Amino acid sequence: MPFFDFHCHPSLKQLLAPPGTTLTPWDQLSVKLNIGKLFGRETQIGINTIFNGVMNSQSNLMQMHKANVNLAGVIIYSIENRIAQGILLRKAANSGKINLLDPEIMRQLSNGNSYYEWTKKTMDALVNNPHPANASNGKPAFKFINSINEYNPDDAGTIHGLLILEGLHNFCNDPFSANGEADFENNFDDFRQRYGVRIFAVNIPHMQDFPFANHAFGMQFIKEDLFFPERRGLPDWGKRMIKKMYDNDILIDIKHMSYFTRTQLIAQRSQLGFDDRPLICTHAGVTGLHSNDRYHRLLERPKRTDGVWKIKHLKSTGLVPDSAFNHSSINLYDDEIVAILNSGGLIGISLDQRILGFPIENIAYQLNDLPFDHEYIADAEQDIFFRGFNDPGDIAPWLDMSNVLSGDDALNQGEITMEVHYSYFLNQLLHILDVAKRNRLDLNKVSRQICIGSDFDGLINPLDVCPDVTSLEAFKREIRRRLQLKRTLWKSLSFSKSDLDIDALVDGLFFNNAFEFLKKHFV
Repeated sequence: MPFFDFHCHPSLKQLLAPPGTTLTPWDQLSVKLNIGKLFGRETQIGINTIFNGVMNSQSNLMQMHKANVNLAGVIIYSIENRIAQGILLRKAANSGKINLLDPEIMRQLSNGNSYYEWTKKTMDALVNNPHPANASNGKPAFKFINSINEYNPDDAGTIHGLLILEGLHNFCNDPFSANGEADFENNFDDFRQRYGVRIFAVNIPHMQDFPFANHAFGMQFIKEDLFFPERRGLPDWGKRMIKKMYDNDILIDIKHMSYFTRTQLIAQRSQLGFDDRPLICTHAGVTGLHSNDRYHRLLERPKRTDGVWKIKHLKSTGLVPDSAFNHSSINLYDDEIVAILNSGGLIGISLDQRILGFPIENIAYQLNDLPFDHEYIADAEQDIFFRGFNDPGDIAPWLDMSNVLSGDDALNQGEITMEVHYSYFLNQLLHILDVAKRNRLDLNKVSRQICIGSDFDGLINPLDVCPDVTSLEAFKREIRRRLQLKRTLWKSLSFSKSDLDIDALVDGLFFNNAFEFLKKHFV
């Protein structure tokens, strides 16, 4: 059986290499750090351990071909200027010591005035390289499709791509210029005419502040204050963008919107008569909470700094043993899961270990320091996010530690990641099903509304048990085995194992569910 991935970036990292390297989306990246001469020879060392698996290839087209991922949401993403600025703050990147990361390209991107030019470069890298350089007889191959009817399941050699754009800044030159919206309109029209490829879905914001929507904080391995949320939901420009997308039969991916922005989108979708458009989240994590509890499980009182409120979420233990949740608002609340499911939508589960709740490394765990996830809430959305408190600093810390991950727990889990990372993934899957059951939704129907949305090559730290797309076959096999044999998985759920067809659930998760969804919504 083939595989489906709702969200991957096969053409992102190759474009960051120095001129003359002539890399394509088919090429494997093995990023090295130049450390100078050792015993008289220029020496490089692997950088993967330094950047936690972020820099090397996770989902290039050749990897996808070898893994039989022949249907996928292929992401076009123009790197935001503050990400470029943050990378340049790291001496190794700014000095050019990282062999496949050109600081001059980062400096160009840091200006933030040519997003659409980068969008075209990324798109050209895909459409101008339909085959690898050493392909014979036209296989393997890549192509974008404009309808699921163009997907040929018998053509295992071709990767069929659904075009998704992560952030509408992709169609801007400089979004903050006086001509920002006019440029967006012109570039959007130019893109569609230039490439003739149907856009399946878009995210509205991504990782940083733009004038058309507020985003959820989500960037933690680069200087954080570059990525503080600054706005209040959707201004008029953002609302016009949403209507334009739906008018053009483009779905909206709710990932990366702030909590308030998501509530506005869901309301506007109904008000404008687009209830027939399903809600999707292509690379999701779940908070494990209803939105009414979004600021309850805090390690300490919120603190205001530089126009944002910093909050530290404790990590509630998961439904699955040896797992926990990331309560940050970049993830889905239970009521949002229900809204997506009721809309007939599709949820892709991310394979980013932090999003799935796995605690980041911390030497303080040796002292049983409590693990936490932190985020920042914009002043402008304070009254919405902290509803009921005029001063968020009055919110008391959470005191009940009976179901909270401890430092000892985190330390122990960090030593056996090849075991517990399965638990963190299964906790996401089973929580979505548990939410459905508790809300009296049809469990078998809901089990057909979940898929994989890895975010591979999207600058993530992937699960150790599935570090790249070539691991999907073994990952799927082990997920099936655990669902079938591990009785402890089902103890804390509102339903039993016998309520589900495990084989159908697993086959649906890795391919069938998305295929059936596309037969309804991509025709």
